[in-house]
Amino acid sequence: MRVLIVNPVGHSTWDEQDKRTYEEFASQGTEIVVRSLSEGPMSIETPEAHAEVTYRVMKLVKEIHEGFDGVIVNCFFDPGVDMLKGMIKQPVVGPCESSLALASLIGRKVLVASVGNEALWIIDDRIRQLGLSSFVVGIKGIPYGVLDIDSDRDGVKKALISVINKEIRARGVDVAVLGCTGLAGLAREVQKAVGIPVIDPAGAALKTLEGLIKLGLHNGLFGK
Repeated sequence: MRVLIVNPVGHSTWDEQDKRTYEEFASQGTEIVVRSLSEGPMSIETPEAHAEVTYRVMKLVKEIHEGFDGVIVNCFFDPGVDMLKGMIKQPVVGPCESSLALASLIGRKVLVASVGNEALWIIDDRIRQLGLSSFVVGIKGIPYGVLDIDSDRDGVKKALISVINKEIRARGVDVAVLGCTGLAGLAREVQKAVGIPVIDPAGAALKTLEGLIKLGLHNGLFGK
């Protein structure tokens, strides 16, 4: 199967890195293709950036989706994901909806740990859209922005471990979700440190999409 990963930013800096990350989760025979927007923000951490990329994501996917079996929009805000499900037949999934769907199968008190700024408000809004607020007991940020992650991954990992451990003690959290695709690849190490399941947003999105494709399920608006 061929999977299209759309990076909703106006540069290709992370394309090769994200390709390798998704390939680590890919099943044998799954081909990963990563594409970024021709223009747009450096990262998506504000409502303004989220609004800017949503149309651009939909336009790009509409233009290049032929020849792919499914699409992932590589941002935890899931920009354009819901609308794309009514635009193309192939299944389209977002990291937020996929991660929380998996979390709901294994836990009752879920924490979303993400970068700390206006992104937390957008994540809360997405969770409300999905109707999953009842079991997400916390959305917490670490003192890093998306553009800071690669320069201090050890510090990011330590910050995630700290905030998750704090919420385990305070709220009895039993599952944590990494609420930014820039944090992809850290879940296994963080999980070992905190002792509860930690869901990787890239892994969750890809395994969800692979499952839909293998089951022959597509966006229902398109019938047979």
